[in-house]
Amino acid sequence: MAITERLPVLLVLAFWLAGHTQALEQFDECRDGAGARGICVPLRECTQTSHLLMRGNLSDAERDYLKKSSCGKLDSRQAVCCPLAHKLGNRFGAPAALPAIGQCGQTTGSRIVGGEIAMLDDFPWLARIQYYKSNKRFGFHCGGVLINERYVLTAAHCIQSVPSSWVVYKIRLGEYDTENAEDCNYHEPDDCVNAVKDILVAAYYIHDDYYQENGADYNDIALIRMAETVEFTPYIQPICLPSGDLLKKTDAVGTMLTVAGWGQTENKTASRYKMYLAVPEWKNDLCGDAFSSANVDIVDSQLCAGGVAGKDSCRGDSGGPLMKIEKVRDKSAWFLKGIVSFGTDKCGTENIPGVYTRINKYIDWIEEYIEE
Repeated sequence: MAITERLPVLLVLAFWLAGHTQALEQFDECRDGAGARGICVPLRECTQTSHLLMRGNLSDAERDYLKKSSCGKLDSRQAVCCPLAHKLGNRFGAPAALPAIGQCGQTTGSRIVGGEIAMLDDFPWLARIQYYKSNKRFGFHCGGVLINERYVLTAAHCIQSVPSSWVVYKIRLGEYDTENAEDCNYHEPDDCVNAVKDILVAAYYIHDDYYQENGADYNDIALIRMAETVEFTPYIQPICLPSGDLLKKTDAVGTMLTVAGWGQTENKTASRYKMYLAVPEWKNDLCGDAFSSANVDIVDSQLCAGGVAGKDSCRGDSGGPLMKIEKVRDKSAWFLKGIVSFGTDKCGTENIPGVYTRINKYIDWIEEYIEE
């Protein structure tokens, strides 16, 4: 039975009989039954509570948690204090597997500076991160990349370096046109879908050795765990990670890589449409020379690409993917090579590349922390 069919009965059992202890308006800040910081939302929008009710056979402690989490009614709908994302330092569950070749990196083919508008189903692993900024304000300010049905990779600075009042709130998948609920292909206007999926963030892991120095970010990587698994569609798919021994060692110096996102454009605005751009990879020693005047060291766990006038990743693309098609066992797929980390204040400066977190240096860390 679907959750929407069972919820009315469960509401009677879990809330009306138990009573409610808070009376708040939508998106008011609150504390859930365990004392965690949250916001008041309709019950169906809080994955954690909905799944608890769906499971049934509640213990006395769980019933008490639900009673204390209730925050009244919103337009006749039962509301709960939904906990906001929190940082985790250890993995508790069983490890999860990454998608195999053939099950990831498949695609047919705001804005990246100097880039082109993508097709509807291009780069279906792109994610946007929505933040709750207190006082009922929300915003999208970073990107990410889907790596399996439960996890998104992003840059650590997209979590650690935002204002302290901001909380990572939701992951948006399947986005194309940021201004319309129904996405219509820029190149084929009659080709339209409603593919967007918003999923609450349950928790996140920031690399323990992340730090900033002289405007640069090091070990700039974080994992975001979504509150529920996502169902893959033609518009929502995971990218492949270079997890095999051969792929971990693969270097792409001198080749062209691809970045994608909705970041800042040449005219300082975010793109309406999903964009992509080809950029050349640089050798790290040359990249270090380019940043030497800023006293920035480029290390092995970083990757540099770009340096072509007017063509670069930019603000709003942070946390998004740097990608390349690889052929493995006669199967071609898109692989994640880097995560957008930092660059100069002026995007698309000639002979100054963008700096990315080099993913093949963090595969062991990723595999350690993802869980079922």
